[in-house]
Amino acid sequence: MDEAAVRIATICECIDHCFSFAVWCDDFARHVGPEDMMMGLAPGHALVSDATRLLSFLAIRKIDDFLRGTRSKPDDLIAADLGIDSGAILSTVGGRFITQEERTNINKGAAHLTQQLTLDADSEVELTAIISRSLPLFRCLAAQLRAQDEADDAKFWLDRTDMLIARVASSS
Repeated sequence: MDEAAVRIATICECIDHCFSFAVWCDDFARHVGPEDMMMGLAPGHALVSDATRLLSFLAIRKIDDFLRGTRSKPDDLIAADLGIDSGAILSTVGGRFITQEERTNINKGAAHLTQQLTLDADSEVELTAIISRSLPLFRCLAAQLRAQDEADDAKFWLDRTDMLIARVASSS
């Protein structure tokens, strides 16, 4: 795979991670009943639930960084590195992916070790809202990534990402 395809695959995986919590809820959490919890699954269930929720928030922040187009570190990957028009992508959601308040909450609750150790489970609603309103952005980003994959080297990742976007869209 060439370098562009590796970058596209990396971004696709990050988009996919945005949906981690939704997939966890749809594929696994809804199948765990009270009897399972009484048999000792409660700690594992809570741990995996928290992990997928936090991964989704971190991936959202990474996509926000990618689309903002500024590097905080010299090796940060940004949209311009792939010839991606972040302005066109952001226009699908009113010019901004996440609000400054959402970014601060993700930073304090998931990305950095602060006294706010984690985002509350109640933030699932906010996570669902972010994902739901961002589906046009994800579709546009995936389409631009596909256009950059001239040799079809990243087809596997692009197809998986498109499938996840469609799946989450149909369940919202």
